Amino acid sequence: MGRRKLRTTLLTLLTVLSVVHLAVGGQKKRVGQSGMAYLDITMSARAAAMGDAATATVTGIDGLWHNPGVVADVPDWAAALHQVNWLVDSKLYGVALAKSLGNFGAVGVDLTYMDYGDFVGTRPVDRAVDPRGFVITRKFRVEDYAVGFTFARRVSNKFTFGFRLKRLHENLGPAAYVVDEYQDPETGEMVRVRRTREWELNDWGLDFGTAYDVGWKSLRIAMTMQNFSRDMKYWFEEFQTPMTLRIGLAMDVAQLLLPSTPNVQLKVALDATHPNDYTERVHAGAEFLYSRRLALRVGYKFNHDVESAAFGVGTQVELAGLSAEFDYAYCAANYFKDIHRLSFRVRF
Repeated sequence: MGRRKLRTTLLTLLTVLSVVHLAVGGQKKRVGQSGMAYLDITMSARAAAMGDAATATVTGIDGLWHNPGVVADVPDWAAALHQVNWLVDSKLYGVALAKSLGNFGAVGVDLTYMDYGDFVGTRPVDRAVDPRGFVITRKFRVEDYAVGFTFARRVSNKFTFGFRLKRLHENLGPAAYVVDEYQDPETGEMVRVRRTREWELNDWGLDFGTAYDVGWKSLRIAMTMQNFSRDMKYWFEEFQTPMTLRIGLAMDVAQLLLPSTPNVQLKVALDATHPNDYTERVHAGAEFLYSRRLALRVGYKFNHDVESAAFGVGTQVELAGLSAEFDYAYCAANYFKDIHRLSFRVRF
């Protein structure tokens, strides 16, 4: 790659990232304008430990959640299992399976499930019945999950693309609503007639991702559009899923700083994100990898209300023809208990 072309590429990308960075904090926060927010939670422990700067660093089967374009490089079969201990004792689970189709590309299927725990249902009543103004009805559970189907393909030795079609399901449980109201002729009190229904939605979402190896050292550029969907509706309230545009850069700087130590890698990454329910954000992260066996990671999310600093570790083992990877991530959380993630991946 010529120096002029490289310089132009880097200047263009740095300009984009700088504009996004300058916009951080300078706009009104668009909080609360999307639903199914669990779709925006970082799944992979490796990605989370690097501050969610994952667009250009994620590889293999983890691309099902972070960049479908990189799924094109899945070697034969791969499987993944993730657990996120999220806020207020909720948990997010992810399980996936992917298969390489050789020159035709690769396919994958995944399930994302959000466990909120038990909720206590209530019903409003007159304070003469209960001084609290409500009575407890029963416990119920909210159901949120997404099933994804991914196809990815390597177009050239430098460029890959992929898309992930998701079937989205949400059930908020049964709830009563007023359908009629009249005045009791004997007591003069207003009587409300209620019906109960299941507040449930089923719809589709789409992720799209690309990855491009610049051709200079290990520099990679990547882009994703996540959680694209049409407007959904509960009663009179319309909302979108947390749609986010991400642009990322990643590079192994050890190739420049330590060219004579091939067993050492030091990957650095930077992501700029444009969500539909917040102002722009910047994520930064780094990963130190020794002999492809031990990984140490650190990252930071700028302009984030909940998560900020993160770090993690990972290891890879070879056993009976299988390659297994274990990752852990710790993320500091503002106002809540800190967040822990575990990931397990296997290639066979």
